[in-house]
Amino acid sequence: MALPFLLGLALAQEVRLVEGWVRYPASLAVTAAYLTLENPGERPLRLLGAEAAWAERVELHGTFHQEKDGKMVMGMRPVDFAEVPPKGRLVLKPGGYHLMLFNLKRPLKLGEKVELVLKFQNGTQLKVLLPVEAR
Repeated sequence: MALPFLLGLALAQEVRLVEGWVRYPASLAVTAAYLTLENPGERPLRLLGAEAAWAERVELHGTFHQEKDGKMVMGMRPVDFAEVPPKGRLVLKPGGYHLMLFNLKRPLKLGEKVELVLKFQNGTQLKVLLPVEAR
């Protein structure tokens, strides 16, 4: 029974946070988190999303471009996963994949570090601390 736990623990040690930050929010309604994950392993890892004790809901979003009425428009929508390639990196950034955090439970302070728990397809969770920045 300890085997699945040990496998999850091994994966958590493989995937690494390279850097990241949370956008200083203008309101308690919504903010976003951006980060870079590194996978030194031989298999791809699927990031499904995250949890944060300080937000009611967290969603993994992707940005898209589509033609509408003869114009190219950009938008974002929830996605099921983002892949961290083997021996590679996944970059969550403005204009690309990112984490949307909805209905903040408290005001965030510039410079404070907040915890997110990243969730992977195999059940592994990785806790990360990200600074709140106004970029």
